[in-house]
Amino acid sequence: MNGSNKSVITGIMLTAGSAIGAGMFSLPIVSSGMWFVLSIVCFFFIWLISYLGSLMILEVNIQYPVGSSFNTFVKDILGKPGSILFTLCICFILYILLYAYFSAFGNMASHTLGIENSSSWTQGSLGLLLGLAFAVVVWISTAFTGRIASILVVAMSVSFVIASVGALSNISFSHLWDIDSANTKYMWSGLPYFITSFGFASIVPSLYKHYGKEPQKIKAGLFYGSIIALGTYVLWLMISFGNISREEFIAINEAGGNAGDLTKAIEQKIGSTSIQTALNFFTNFAIISSFLGVGLSLFDYIADHLNMSNNREGRFITTCLTFLPPGICSFFFPHGFIAAIGYAGFVLYIGFFLIPFLLIWKSRKKDKQLLYKLSGGKAVLFFVILLSTITAVCKVLATANLLPIY
Repeated sequence: MNGSNKSVITGIMLTAGSAIGAGMFSLPIVSSGMWFVLSIVCFFFIWLISYLGSLMILEVNIQYPVGSSFNTFVKDILGKPGSILFTLCICFILYILLYAYFSAFGNMASHTLGIENSSSWTQGSLGLLLGLAFAVVVWISTAFTGRIASILVVAMSVSFVIASVGALSNISFSHLWDIDSANTKYMWSGLPYFITSFGFASIVPSLYKHYGKEPQKIKAGLFYGSIIALGTYVLWLMISFGNISREEFIAINEAGGNAGDLTKAIEQKIGSTSIQTALNFFTNFAIISSFLGVGLSLFDYIADHLNMSNNREGRFITTCLTFLPPGICSFFFPHGFIAAIGYAGFVLYIGFFLIPFLLIWKSRKKDKQLLYKLSGGKAVLFFVILLSTITAVCKVLATANLLPIY
C-alpha cells in the first residue's frame, strides 16, 4: 500500500498519542497563577510554534530516503558534534520523563490506596515497585507492550470521556472566567511545561516512514493530531479550574503538585462516586500508558546504540539500563514530577527547536529543489526560534528563582 492510499487518521492518532499523556497533569498546576483565559492564549502560541517546528523537521527529513530518522539527517547536516548533542537531548528527555512517571506512580498509588499524608519513603517505594512491575511488560516483548498500550489508550479515552462529562456538569463558571485571577507575572514560569506537553515533533520520522513522500498527508496528521491535543488540554483546564478555585491551588502546589494531589482535589469537588472513579481510572491509565510509551522508546534507543541482543538476557540488561536509573532516583526524590516536566521542556527546546532551526538554515543554503518547504521564509523561522528560546530562558530564570511561581 503506497502513501496515497493510507488514511490520514493514522497520522492524526499517532500525533495526538505522542502529545497527550501524563504530562497534562502538570498543566493546571503551572497554569494556576495565570488562570484560564491567559493559559489558553499561551497554549495557542506554544501549539503554533510546536506545529511549525514539526514542519521544519519535515522539510529536512523528506530530503532523505524514506525511513531516515533523526540520526541520519542530523549527522549529515551538522556532523558528529550535532549528532552527539541530539543523542544526549533524546536520552535526557526520555530518562527524566520516566523519572517523572515513577514519581507520579508513587503519588497516585498513595491516593488510590487511600493512604493519607503518605511519607516520602512510602511514595518512593510505591513508585519504584509499580514502575519496575510495568517495566517487566517491556522486558517481555515489544509486541506485548504494544498490545497492553493499545488497551490502555482505549481505557484511558473511555474513562476520560466519562469523567469529563460528569466534571463539566459540575464546573463553576465564576471560577473559570475569573479574569481578576489572571496574572501575567506567573505566565513565564509555566511556558517550559507547555512546550513539553506539545512535544509531538519526534513523531515526524515515523509519519514519513508510514506515508512516504506525501508531505500533505503528514502535515494533515500533524495539524489535526496536535489540534486534538490542544482541545484536550483546554478541556482539562476547564475541568480543573472550573472545580477548584485559584486559592485552593496554593495548597496543591505546596503539596508537590503531583498527579495524585490534583486528582484528589478534583474528586473532592465532585459528588458522584462513579465520576470520581472514572477520573481516578483515567489518571492511572494515563500514567501507565505514558510510562510504557516513553520506556519502550528509550529501551529501543539503548538497544540500537549498544547493539543489545533481542533475546531474554539481552532484553533484561536493556530493561535494567532503561528503568533502574530513573526508578532509583524517584525512590530517593519522589516529589520531582513537576520539576522533571519543566527540565524536559528546556532540553526539548534544544533537540526539537534549536537543532531543527540549524538544520533547516544550513539545508536551505544548498539551494536545491525541495519536495516540501515550510512557507513564510526566514520570518517564520525566526518567529519559531524566538518564542521557543523565550521558553528556555524562562526555565533558566525560574531555576535561579528569578521568576515568581504561584
